[in-house]
Amino acid sequence: MSAAVAIALHDGYFSAGTGAGRSNHALISTVASVLAPEVELVLLPVLLHPDSPEYDHTTCQAMKGRLAAARVIGLDNGTGGIRRFGGLAAFRHLDHHAASMINPLIRRHELGLLIAIDQPFAGLGPLLDAPTGWQLLYLPRSAAAHHSDTSAATWEHDGLAGWAAKGASFGAISAHMRTVLMNTGVPAGQILDVPGGLTPEDDIPLALAPAIPAPAEDKGFLLAMGRAQPYKGFEDLLGAISLLTGHYQLPHLLLAAVNEGAPTPYQHHLRRRITTLRLQATLWTRFDPGLPGLLHHPKLRAVIVPSRTEPLGRIPLEAFAAGAAPVVATTAGGLAETVIDGVTGFSAPPADARALAGAIHRALTATPEQVERLRAAGAAKAAARDYTTCIAGLLGRLAPWAAAAKAENP
Repeated sequence: MSAAVAIALHDGYFSAGTGAGRSNHALISTVASVLAPEVELVLLPVLLHPDSPEYDHTTCQAMKGRLAAARVIGLDNGTGGIRRFGGLAAFRHLDHHAASMINPLIRRHELGLLIAIDQPFAGLGPLLDAPTGWQLLYLPRSAAAHHSDTSAATWEHDGLAGWAAKGASFGAISAHMRTVLMNTGVPAGQILDVPGGLTPEDDIPLALAPAIPAPAEDKGFLLAMGRAQPYKGFEDLLGAISLLTGHYQLPHLLLAAVNEGAPTPYQHHLRRRITTLRLQATLWTRFDPGLPGLLHHPKLRAVIVPSRTEPLGRIPLEAFAAGAAPVVATTAGGLAETVIDGVTGFSAPPADARALAGAIHRALTATPEQVERLRAAGAAKAAARDYTTCIAGLLGRLAPWAAAAKAENP
């Protein structure tokens, strides 16, 4: 009986420039490591051209070497291989091309599992053939609501209804995302908990981190990093730092609000704000895969995650695993499940610069004993979110026929 596991993704094969991409990288690597040799692994990544600023040669070559036995089918999203995400038009184009590639697989293999990851594939479900002998999983890492994308909201709602009508399961990466799915009309009985977490490969050593400015290293520094998007709350962070400046001697702020291309209008706006407010801050605009290595830096005083909305919140988990403390975060979305005020870090409501300033002040004035308790609680939280175990368990639940038999102990 022929069988296949197919995984459709937008980031994590030709690139890994987002937290979602790093999670996707871990997911497909885990699936490949536990798959029975007779089961075909088919990867369907959004195709990026080597000339795209989002294409990452190192990541792509590593994935090709690790997954040499997999069949790779690049998907066209209508951007000419330049962008992996895009807007609604790119999503529609992508889903039709993905269906034209996946439906023959469904017809060819008697058993199968399809995992379609993230919002670009929200509209794929209605386009799929009736999946007799196949299990379907849609695993969103964000939704239209997180991107303030009202144009995609109706399309996404209809797409999720189409997935549900095909009997698909839906993966919830956090309790927050479970609520988002249910509010979009997904039946609770079709939602599986697939909590986001880390693998050992996610811990980036300090040796791979970019060099930081000498003043920051001498005086200690605060670190905030993420995609250069308004929903990440970086303006709120600058407002909080401005409120504290003059009342408290602050460490230098390293703000890595990044993308993979030329600086964007939003990044120029952040730079102007830093200048106007006369903040002791350095803005990084270019993505560097070594940035998480700074979580190991001995001069790091606090990690700040000021998001206004956040489906999961991967950076606190990375900080916990690296032993960085304290962590300051808003209570937006999944962040409230990891950064628990006074337990694993300090928190504030989203989009509230004054409350965020208070949380930063508490972090910087915490005693060494408090910081050590936060560090220990954070490490335990990160250890409990082992992503390899999570994905192996998911495969065993949805497609027990796909996993390789374990050798029996003599």
